[in-house]
Parts: sequence; structure tokens; C-alpha cells
Amino acid sequence: MQSRYFLTCAIIWFLCCAASRTANAAQYALQPTGQSPSEELYNNAELHSLETETGGVWVKGIIPKDLRNKSLILQIPSANLHDYELFLHENGDLRKQSTVDIGSPAHTPSRFPRFHIHSIDSIYLLHFPDRALKVAEVQLEERGAFISSESMRFFRIGLYYGLALMSIVFNFVFYLIFKDRRFITYCLLLLTIFITFFYEDGMFYFFSNGKWTLDYLMVWNNSITALIALPFTMYFLDLQAFFRRYRTWYLYGSMMLLLSALLFTITDNLLFYALVYVLCFLLAGSCIFLAAMRFRKDVYARFLVLAFGLVIITGILYVLYTHIDSHTFSFFDLGTFRLISALEIISVSFAIIYKVRALQDENEKNRQELDQYLRFIDQETPPPDAVLSPTISAIHEPQPNDVQKHAVSERLKRLHDLTERETEVLGCIWEGLTNKEIADKLFISVSTAKYHISNLYVKLDVKNRNQVQTLRE
Repeated sequence: MQSRYFLTCAIIWFLCCAASRTANAAQYALQPTGQSPSEELYNNAELHSLETETGGVWVKGIIPKDLRNKSLILQIPSANLHDYELFLHENGDLRKQSTVDIGSPAHTPSRFPRFHIHSIDSIYLLHFPDRALKVAEVQLEERGAFISSESMRFFRIGLYYGLALMSIVFNFVFYLIFKDRRFITYCLLLLTIFITFFYEDGMFYFFSNGKWTLDYLMVWNNSITALIALPFTMYFLDLQAFFRRYRTWYLYGSMMLLLSALLFTITDNLLFYALVYVLCFLLAGSCIFLAAMRFRKDVYARFLVLAFGLVIITGILYVLYTHIDSHTFSFFDLGTFRLISALEIISVSFAIIYKVRALQDENEKNRQELDQYLRFIDQETPPPDAVLSPTISAIHEPQPNDVQKHAVSERLKRLHDLTERETEVLGCIWEGLTNKEIADKLFISVSTAKYHISNLYVKLDVKNRNQVQTLRE
């Protein structure tokens, strides 16, 4: 228990420090040279960035020699950066460059602010007036090469969007067919993840011609994603009883998360921004923790640990890439995050379908056995080679007395390491109760009853209820 508390505190401390570095990273201090910040940065070869007294940042970039005196396109592929300015040295002065006007014939929709430049100088300056920028990946390419590479980027992200939308539609249709909440919660989870990538890829900016910057969308969308992840885990692993026990903690955490998002929206204080992401990762981490507790007993829990765990780790590294150091964590860019997300979508969707299909097959089998038993009743005497269901067989078999039954269950409990709940379920099976009757008697859901029965089958090394009934002897 203490180790879990220590790990939680370490994660909170790490992420808060990361946010603090982003907001307060040390920059080169201004010197009283009489020059403007832009002139000082341009003329000083040793400086690469400079912080102004108003909190803005100037960043110096180099135009490669083979790209000078050519038609170039410059953009920063980040949906969070759209208010920066570009300066080039022209006729002895630094002059501000303009993005392509929407009404201009040269304008084409772009995912991020885009500058068309033509310079013989080797230096360009970027001015970020409202934030202390620490990381920024700049795309600077010849116009033809840029259009070609941008087309390829559109193709890659289009494949992901097609997969995500198809999965959302399929899960919604499956929910309408099976009425299983696993499908609808995963459908909502996929929708919020889709919005995340749609924003990070600059598609809101693209379709609105630069009007929709949506500065606070990700804070709210990531919060909702984290809040949906826990109910999905509950339904996926049949943890309704566990969730009811800790519902109050979930509500408190949800309120704190949404309040932090609201305070950041109102104040722009990076402390609340860091708190939002800490709570998001803690909620997502709790899903992995719940699955890890059942790692040895439940194959679906193992699957969830691997799939969700990989996504969460990649998500943390992507946050470090975008907020701390884009060079050190360059491998974990949006493309890598998208690839991991696509693998998770495919694998989890198949796992849900397989699990629900297994439940449907079990229900169909029970229905067929019930029909068979009703036919036996009509015939008064069942055929000698008929295989009766566990419940039906229990009716015709002599029942041991309570003392003998208790002694046998206690012996099986010791030999096979059964839990109290599994022992109770074992007694219910011996009584010939159906899954619904077991759930009603023990005040649990039918899915939870099936979960305990499947654990019993594994521990007792049996395959059906007939074999469980023989253990009473």
C-alpha cells in the first residue's frame, strides 16, 4: 500500500515539475545594449532565443543554404501555437511577414498558420508574444516538396480517421444489437480520442479556414476521456460491485478534475493545467491498476493491461514531447501516438466482440438445454443417453445433507484456494440455481455471477456444471 502511495506522489511531483519547467524555463536574459530584442538576437550569433520583459519569446532559426532564394513554406505543426509572428531581414530591416490572406488566389486551406516566404538571408526570427516557448518543431520546405509531403501526411491521418470512425459506428451498432454497455462506453471513449487527434492534427483549423483555434478544447476533452475510461473498464471486466463500493471516490475525483479544467479556462494558470493532466493520468492509471489486480485470473484483464498500458505510456511520452523537450522525445510524436492508438482500437474492439459473443453463445446453449428439458418432461422419461444441463441434473440427483455439503465445500476451498464468494457460488451451483438465481441470491449482477463461475471452472479444472456437481460426492 505504501509503495502505491509513493508511486502516486512521485507521478504528481514529476508532472508538476514538468509543467513548471514549461512555464518558467530559464531563457537568456536581456542585456541593456540599447538594441531591441529582435535586433540583439539577430546580431548575436551565440544567442538562439531571448525572453522579453513582457513574457514573450524570440526564437532564431536558420534557413539552409540550399533553400535560400527559393519559394518556401514555413509552418509550426502545433494546434496550440497560432499567434506567433515571423520576421525576415529585408533591405537592412527586420520586417514582419504575413500569412497568406484567405481571399488571395494563392490561399489554400491549411492545418496550421502558414507563411509563404522567399529570402536570400540565412536567418529568420519567430516571435511568440503570449507564452514562454521551450519547444517548437518548425517545418520549412520548398513549396513543391511541402505540398507533396503534406499530401502524404493527409493520407496517413485519413487512414486513422477512417479506422476510428468505422470503429465508432460498429460499436454503436453492436450496442443497438446486443444492448451491452461495453459497446456504448467504448464508443464514447473512441469519440473523445478521435476529437483529440482531430484537434492535434489541426483539422478544426483546416475546416474553419483558421477561425477555430479552440484553445481550451483539449483540457476539457482529455478530462472527459479520463472520466469515461473508468466506467468502460468497469463494464469490460464486470466490476460493477467494486465500482459501487468506490463510487464516492470516483465522484470526488471527477469533480476535482472538472473544477481544475474550469479554473484553468478562467485563469490560464498553468498550475491548474498541470493538475488536470495529473488527474487524467491517475484516472487512466487506476484502470490499469484494476485490470492488473485480475491479471492472473482473467484473460481480458491481461489484454486490457497491455492495450491500455501501452496507450497511457505513449500518451505520457507525447506530453513530454509537446511540453518539455521535442528533441529528446522526438520518437514519441503524434504519428507514433496515432499508430499505438490505432492498434489499441483494433485489439480492444475485437476483444469486446469476442467476449460478448461468448456470452451470447452461453445464453443460447442454456436456452437449448432448457428446451431439451421441457421436451423430456413432455415425454415423462428422458432418453438414457441424454445429457441434461447442470440445473436439470441436480433435480434428479440425491442431494447430500447440509453438514456433508459444508464439509465438502470447505475441503475444496482449502485445496483450490477458493474465495468466500466463489465458495458461495459453488454452493448455489450444487443447489441447481441458474445464473440469474445465483445473482439474485447473492445480490450481485448476472455478469458478476458468470465471472465467479468462470473462475471456479478454472480453479476446479472443470468444464461444465455436471462436473461441478460430481465434486459433491
